[in-house]
Amino acid sequence: MNNIHEIYDALAYGDAHGPGLFPEGKDPGVWQTVRTSAFHRAMVDEVRAEAEKLLHEPITALPFSLYRLFDETGSRKEFEQAYFHRRLRLNTFAIMAMIDDDPVYVRALEDTIWAICDEYSWCIPAGMQGRSLIIPDAAPSGAADGRRLAPTPREHDRIVDLFAAELAFALAEVLHLTGDRLAGLVVHRARQAVRERVLEPFMAMNAMFFWERVSNNWAAVCAGSIGAAAMYLIDDADMLAPVLHRALSATEAFLSGYGADGACTEGIGYWHYGFGFFTYFAALLHQRTGGKIDLFADEKVKQIALFQQWCYLSGDQTVPFSDAPLRAPFPVGLVHYLKARYAEVEVPDSRYGAKFTSDHCYRWAPAVRAFVWARPEYADSRLPDEASRYFPDAEWLVSRCRTPSGSCSFAAKGGHNSEPHNHNDIGSFVYHLNGETLLTDPGMGEYTKAYFGPDRYSFLVTRSSGHSVPIVEGGEQRAGREHRATVLSHSVTDAEDSFVLDIASAYGNGGLQSLIRSFRLRKSGVAELEIKDEYRFVRTPSAVVERFVTPFAPQLVEEGRLRIAGEHGAADILYDAGRLDVRVERTSFMSHRANIHHRTMQIELSLIDFTVRQPADAMELTFRVVPVDP
Repeated sequence: MNNIHEIYDALAYGDAHGPGLFPEGKDPGVWQTVRTSAFHRAMVDEVRAEAEKLLHEPITALPFSLYRLFDETGSRKEFEQAYFHRRLRLNTFAIMAMIDDDPVYVRALEDTIWAICDEYSWCIPAGMQGRSLIIPDAAPSGAADGRRLAPTPREHDRIVDLFAAELAFALAEVLHLTGDRLAGLVVHRARQAVRERVLEPFMAMNAMFFWERVSNNWAAVCAGSIGAAAMYLIDDADMLAPVLHRALSATEAFLSGYGADGACTEGIGYWHYGFGFFTYFAALLHQRTGGKIDLFADEKVKQIALFQQWCYLSGDQTVPFSDAPLRAPFPVGLVHYLKARYAEVEVPDSRYGAKFTSDHCYRWAPAVRAFVWARPEYADSRLPDEASRYFPDAEWLVSRCRTPSGSCSFAAKGGHNSEPHNHNDIGSFVYHLNGETLLTDPGMGEYTKAYFGPDRYSFLVTRSSGHSVPIVEGGEQRAGREHRATVLSHSVTDAEDSFVLDIASAYGNGGLQSLIRSFRLRKSGVAELEIKDEYRFVRTPSAVVERFVTPFAPQLVEEGRLRIAGEHGAADILYDAGRLDVRVERTSFMSHRANIHHRTMQIELSLIDFTVRQPADAMELTFRVVPVDP
């Protein structure tokens, strides 16, 4: 909505006819249901257990020795573990204050809010937008180590990154829900802190923040959070309308990053994050304007809402393209809310709903909405076992099927090598059988300074060598939008799904004229996958290697048959042993997907290389992946 006068009119209408902000969160009847219903019992027990533990722990310190590590070593996890632990306290005690009348939770909430207001910056070191924390420079008088603080250290508490914006939203909403039970000074200080650290820097900017123009999750999270906080803390329409106008412009930039197919090329984790915060903001805006501004009426928004149901192979195991986690429990409140809005939304099995501590960043908005937006009538929902879809804008094919060999899921991608959270992975695919991903995409690596810097493609997980794609004359795929796929055909039928694309331009190899990769998933018998690569070179190539990636240790059954076996699923890769030599290398990488203790996880992989013995200027190589008994 670009017309600010329409925003003024919508706010005036909302003043007269709107239900107020987040009335479901304020409703005592909702919380009475949360306290007493069997549907909510496990969630309440989890929060209560966390509260009892935290009541006996001190508030985690945020010392400078942790703050400086990102600048000095590139490591994020040490500071962020302590930083996010405070957000866990905020969520826990705020929700317990709604569930339980015991004043001990209110007192603990007050102390937590007070400590958060004491923080040097709400922005994490990794979100400082390139502003170094320690600057090598001529030392000021008396400095012994040749370093000085950044020249405007006060600026750091007014930088608005993802986490500063999220926290402003969280505090404003917590005050809205519990403020009448908190000490007046705590409420005053928290409101002032949100205004000074987030709202005023945003309102005072002569130029836009960089994230107001981007088309990824930053625009939705930052703008949506600021818009939400502003609605809670600003009553004057003359002040509020310009903030909402800018927030809406940023959300338009966010939506522009999606095609009409609704696919999030950043992966399911960033759909949860970016589209989640878009939804939280859009829902509040709908309430504040009495329904006059309804962002959910947009057809593209509906298609984005439907995307999540295509991102699961089985259970909570995902299609892990780009920086997506290998497993992603779904945010119950968010998905149930979208289901209530759009009948076509499919809700995953409730066993795979996110727990209170599933999110190691402990974001408030999805945590509280897991209680007030979750609907018992969706508790028995399941994703369909048999469903296939091609996403023409993202160039993804996703398929789930059930055959005599069991349940099978398959996904493959085209696209380009400059996508948000990009990996050089054109032509990558996953093959998932009976609950186990036998041929995998590695998903996300450990988030460090280097991972998002010039050395991003030095990591196995982001390089094409970490994906099931060819290595041509020793060369991997290259980064850049010009390195992309050309989709030649795609087909989805009851009997089989197929996907054909030319991936030659992903390599930047002048001698490679075409590399046509064809996938065919047969669904009428056993869930057999055929991968065919057809090469055309201007001259005979020096070397060609077909790489496949699996989390398991393959075994050579016989020449021409390599077995990959998990506990429940197993398949043989059938190949031409007369033309190809096979070699397996076991390796590992560090994943960003932390558990509730914030530790990164080392993930083991096997890299299977089928090397062409006698390369030719025209070659056709075919592999069949055939299910067998494990």
